[in-house]
Amino acid sequence: MTATTTTRMESVTLLRQRYRRAFIALLAYGVLAVAATVALFPVFWMASSSLKPGPELFARDMTLLPVNWTLENYRNVWNNTNFPRYFWNSFQVAALSTILSVVISMYAAYALARIQFAGRYAFGLLMLVTQMFPHILLVLPLFLIIQRIGLLNTHAALIIAYTAFSLPFTIWLLRGFFESIPEELEEAAAIDGASQLMTFHRIILPLAGPGLAAVTMFGFIRGWNEFLFALVFLQSRELFTLPIGLANFQEEYTFRWDLIMAGAGIITLPVLFLFLLMQRFIVQGLLGGAVKG
Repeated sequence: MTATTTTRMESVTLLRQRYRRAFIALLAYGVLAVAATVALFPVFWMASSSLKPGPELFARDMTLLPVNWTLENYRNVWNNTNFPRYFWNSFQVAALSTILSVVISMYAAYALARIQFAGRYAFGLLMLVTQMFPHILLVLPLFLIIQRIGLLNTHAALIIAYTAFSLPFTIWLLRGFFESIPEELEEAAAIDGASQLMTFHRIILPLAGPGLAAVTMFGFIRGWNEFLFALVFLQSRELFTLPIGLANFQEEYTFRWDLIMAGAGIITLPVLFLFLLMQRFIVQGLLGGAVKG
């Protein structure tokens, strides 16, 4: 076999490998494109329907895009319903439960990551086990507890429930993030005379910004979108959060799709804005929290 023949065979092999990699990449991108289309189509349909006038929205021949664009549905849901009250209730509950879960989880996670005590690994695993139970199994016990302490039909009941169910995930995530920070930084601060608490506040927390952003986003979305506990714990209409208020646009014999679609669009905007604002920090936080722990 001559050198020229060998070179040609190697070139053909390399060309085949390139075509194979290109085909695999094209196939992967095609699968991702189909999956993204399937996942995003409900959002697209919601946005399109919210911009359609009433006759077009309820017409027999549906169109993907509005023929006559209008913001009347948004004006109607905001000005002629209790939607602003629901919006403010959801914001209060989501914000307060997020603040509580972040504050509690950052101290608990740091203790699990740095302080040596008996059973800390077992405690961490126990927190993960609690995530395996469906929330619907815990509704009745939690309802009885909330009722006996006199917090039924209050936003405080939701704040307590959302905080409790967010803590296992946020503590575990922040624990992994804290463990990825070199301990030499804390040792250097201790040599300079800083206490452990001072080191945590002035050195560790600034470095843990991406992790805190990730758990903040997680806690806010959980409190903003949660339906089951709000349905069980709240009875007064003026206390309803957005998911419950949106469900009330279902009338006895009809669905107010114009109000539901416009309300769903408004509900999506704060979460979308928050995600776009904190996207880079969220990715860093999730990757950092997955390194150890």
